[in-house]
Amino acid sequence: MRALWLLLLLAPGWAQGVDLKSLVRESPSYQGLLLQEAQARLALEGARAALLPTLAPQGSYARTPAGQESLALGLGGGVVLLPWGPAQDGLRAAERAYQRALLDLKAQGNALFQTALAQYLEVHLAGLDRELAQRRLALREAQLRALRAQHAEGQATFLALLEAEAAWAQAQAEALQAELALSLAQARLEATLGRQVAVLPLPLPRGLPSLEEALAAGAGRPDVGRARLALEEAEALLHQARRDRVQPQVSLSLSGTGGGASLALSLNLAAGTLGYAVQYQPLGAPREGVAFQAQASLPLLSPAQDREVAARERVRDGARLALEAALQAAALDLRARHQALLLAQAQVGVAERGLAAAEHSLEVAKRRLEAGTGTALEVLQAEVGLLQARRTLEGARALFLQAYYALLEAMGEPLLGGEL
Repeated sequence: MRALWLLLLLAPGWAQGVDLKSLVRESPSYQGLLLQEAQARLALEGARAALLPTLAPQGSYARTPAGQESLALGLGGGVVLLPWGPAQDGLRAAERAYQRALLDLKAQGNALFQTALAQYLEVHLAGLDRELAQRRLALREAQLRALRAQHAEGQATFLALLEAEAAWAQAQAEALQAELALSLAQARLEATLGRQVAVLPLPLPRGLPSLEEALAAGAGRPDVGRARLALEEAEALLHQARRDRVQPQVSLSLSGTGGGASLALSLNLAAGTLGYAVQYQPLGAPREGVAFQAQASLPLLSPAQDREVAARERVRDGARLALEAALQAAALDLRARHQALLLAQAQVGVAERGLAAAEHSLEVAKRRLEAGTGTALEVLQAEVGLLQARRTLEGARALFLQAYYALLEAMGEPLLGGEL
């Protein structure tokens, strides 16, 4: 089902050769979002690298007041050996941070796509507004010429002529305003996409998700995902606090020296790390033999850690409630957006019937003109009405498209594609 909706949401752009998704993904704004995701990925890789073995050269030199010298050279390092400890905790925290970064990328990418879509549709509608304003100006000019001729023949009053001239001047102002609005809309779209694009009408989607499908997909929303990650983090921190409260602090060390060489191993059970070192002592008198040492402490009484565990439990309970609230809010939001989509779809049907009526009116006006019972001015008025009906239909389609993508966004779908 997820792949099907991804296909459907991208189909409008493909159908007319306009891949708005690719244009947005190539925009400077989206590239900035990718940089943020790359930073989180580098942090995750750094946390993974912290689990790898380390190796460093070591050396020491000493000289006593009696003139005795000692020199030791070697290598040493450590490795995370056990599946717990600060390094493992840091890795899991980095994984959660990376998941949050992916959710943020999807949410901000969807918002960027919605902005680009709105501006793209704004340019398309502004172009229709300019065409409509120019046609209205032509109508006002024709009406003004007719009134001037009637006034010259004494068939129209001077007041009617003044009103026609005012209407013509208003139409001129509206045509200029429409031209400026189109230029501004084009500039906004260019600023968002980082390039100039040819705006073509986008067809409507071929299929709509049902309310049940929308509600079922709500768990994939970024806000729900962030709430779920917050709960996972709260549970992880609670587990760490409980572990630290009861876990003994145990360290073991083993060292052996012979023939000027020495080997030392140390295991910290609390940190889950193993340390190692190899040394050679060319100067001085090394001690021969093997040594073993063990240290342990048990936190029998630790009020501070007890309070930390209690605080983490409250945070965990709060995160659970926040997740439940996020799921409920998501369900309500999905219902509202689905209803808005159905209403927008109904408005498209109304506008289509209005367009059909305007087309019929134009045909009637043309037939009346051919029959000699109508005028060219009536045909021009019908053409303006047809343009207005087309503008109304395109406006309804634009609202429908925006409602459609708003529902997909609320369902947690990545509007820019991918599997985020």
